[in-house]
Amino acid sequence: MNIIRLAGLLLALIAVAHAQNVVVNLLAPVEAASPGGEVRVDLVVLNPTPTEVVFETPLTLSGTLSSERRSWKVELRGQAGGGALVAARGFSYRSFIFTVPADARGRLVLDLDRPQPVRALIEVKAAADPGREPQLVSAPLSTSLPGQPAASVIQRTFAGRFSPHEPVYFIYGPDAPGAKFQFSFKYRVLGEKAGLGKTLPALRGLYAGFTQRSLWDIDAQSSPFYDSSYMPELMLESQSVVDSGGDGGFKLLGYQAGVRHESNGQQGVDSRSVNIAYVRPVFSVGRLDGWNLLVIPRVFGYIADLKDNPDIAAYRGHVELTAILGRNDRAALALTGRIGNGFHKGSLQADLTFPVKFDRMFDFATYVLIQYWNGYGESLRDYNKQTSKVRAGFSLVR
Repeated sequence: MNIIRLAGLLLALIAVAHAQNVVVNLLAPVEAASPGGEVRVDLVVLNPTPTEVVFETPLTLSGTLSSERRSWKVELRGQAGGGALVAARGFSYRSFIFTVPADARGRLVLDLDRPQPVRALIEVKAAADPGREPQLVSAPLSTSLPGQPAASVIQRTFAGRFSPHEPVYFIYGPDAPGAKFQFSFKYRVLGEKAGLGKTLPALRGLYAGFTQRSLWDIDAQSSPFYDSSYMPELMLESQSVVDSGGDGGFKLLGYQAGVRHESNGQQGVDSRSVNIAYVRPVFSVGRLDGWNLLVIPRVFGYIADLKDNPDIAAYRGHVELTAILGRNDRAALALTGRIGNGFHKGSLQADLTFPVKFDRMFDFATYVLIQYWNGYGESLRDYNKQTSKVRAGFSLVR
């Protein structure tokens, strides 16, 4: 596989653009809802720009339903999450369902602060027949748009659950092994209609993930792969909705907790494998629509057998810390460090990214990536060897 074919594969795996100038509206049902019943609202994303964008929507939203006298907090459950591709000067929508409080009556206002402040008017009336089961009432888009073809159904039930996970990049440097690349994705296990997700809401954030990171001796004869790490994992993820207009204080954005297997697929003396259980919260300082600092610690413990690399904790330790300084539409600097047990071994990786666009020729946006590595264990095969490398290339997801 040559470098052009590999680059094409990475480009085909994930193409992500940043939604900068979208406008969000909220549509509510025309008919009245019932106390204790369910309401489906449509979050409409308008794209006034001349290029298509991907707009990320969370699985849940927090809202406030209020009358003149009181208010209720409600949770809106998404019918589909992930990135919506919004055509140039077009629109897309996501449907969310919430349950009307049993004691709510009258003309009520539903307010959402995120992803943009929006509101809609909802009328709630008691049913004429008290014994009748409350019915679901829906907003206009989800009831009036034509039915979806089979391909769209497949997209919603399968492809629509995929999203980026770790950074995706391809970089190259002068020192062997010269090339390094990584691709990563995650798949949401439960759909929104899954009964298990309704019984245990936390399981709506259950994901299966996969990451592959490879070192490729591309300049050597026959261009062999030096080492690859294959990292399947299962995790629970909770994400707070990004408040792009919030203040610049310290806040928790969410967390991941899971188990990860890592191995290099080799045999004999080159065989390496490790299993960890981890927790990874995400904190931010600064405005999320401007310059900010993300602090992402991962605390982990080793589980199962370590016979292939029994002293790996001396080089990796039990804590990994990532700090990212930047903003969405500008440059960003990410520093990832580990300290081995005893505080005398470890590693540091620095990733400097710059967004670039090729609008006229390719209609494509990506990042230029410059990566510096110093320390132990750039590959799992060499977890106990110290190396120093500088590489540069492109990153699709940073």
